[in-house]
Amino acid sequence: MSFRALNFFSMTRSMCAGIFLVSAAAAMLLAAPCTALSAESSIYNIEDPERLMFTIRLSMTVGDQAKVIFPDGREVDAGRIKAVPIKSRHPGFTASKYGIGGQVIASAANAHHIQISVEDGAGRTMSLIPSQTFAVAPGYGTSFIVEGVGGSGLWGRYAPYVSSPVYIINRAGMPVFFNNIQLFQFATAVEIRVYRPDDDIEYIEIENREGGSAWYHDASGDHQFAVVESGVTGTGRFEGTMYQGLGRVRANHPGVICISTCRKPEIGGFQIVPVSHTYSKEMQRTRRMSQYIVLRGIEFEDLTGRPPFFRGSIRPGDTDVTDSREGWVIGKIDGEWQELPDISGLTENSLTGIEAFRIYLS
Repeated sequence: MSFRALNFFSMTRSMCAGIFLVSAAAAMLLAAPCTALSAESSIYNIEDPERLMFTIRLSMTVGDQAKVIFPDGREVDAGRIKAVPIKSRHPGFTASKYGIGGQVIASAANAHHIQISVEDGAGRTMSLIPSQTFAVAPGYGTSFIVEGVGGSGLWGRYAPYVSSPVYIINRAGMPVFFNNIQLFQFATAVEIRVYRPDDDIEYIEIENREGGSAWYHDASGDHQFAVVESGVTGTGRFEGTMYQGLGRVRANHPGVICISTCRKPEIGGFQIVPVSHTYSKEMQRTRRMSQYIVLRGIEFEDLTGRPPFFRGSIRPGDTDVTDSREGWVIGKIDGEWQELPDISGLTENSLTGIEAFRIYLS
């Protein structure tokens, strides 16, 4: 509406200002797909249509089906939506400070977390959790809750990678890069686009000893990623492992890889963390605990959020999938690769005999 039209109706100055602000906000929203996406694409440059695996679509209408949509147009119902977010969480979990807005910041068998932005040194997040789960990080009213069980479906074969881009679908049906919480008020749905990793890595390996190597293997050979500051000898009660199977990746985010060492519904596992993350206030004790492998950069560089270990390449394993090794974890014992021992609960020395770990990414 023009100012001439406003004068014609003899509206007050305050009403003019109000309508101008609403119009400006609407114009900004419609422009957002171009402006926000171009700014972020220069950082990530990951949206190659040829590598798109599928899109997760979460309606803002309770009762609708969550959808997994493939590039050829096929759709899979992924569970009825039981609840939608009414707010975001800030501050988010500790490692969210390493993320960048508009992407998945954590992918796990019991919860996924979406990073909207980083404010005052902490992430602002929303979550996607199954109706049958235990997840501390989301907080009340900050999650999509979808019918399902942890470790399968959206939290298994259809799980996103850390760094998968996230969009809102606005009332005009346009995708808008979700890197500002103010955009959420216009959302009719949220979409997560899941792309195959660029590097096509087959597996990563970690020697379980101080001074050992950690590397990844692809078609061109082995590539060292890190040095082991300290190996793991025991297991801990990481609650999310009750939704994951023996020898499977339970979670990945910029500061952790979590591995389950027991069968459902037991609880037990260990974690792999970059040394810089252990300096976070609540993580400092991990440097003295036997339930963690601690990694440092080869040249002492910061590893938090670096691919392929802590970004972009690892998803939780799905125990219902038998035609893929993705997310499987095995150990080298007495020089031979074999299934991890079935160990639950808090232990100090149950993993002492494992010389190395291999995590399959494809």
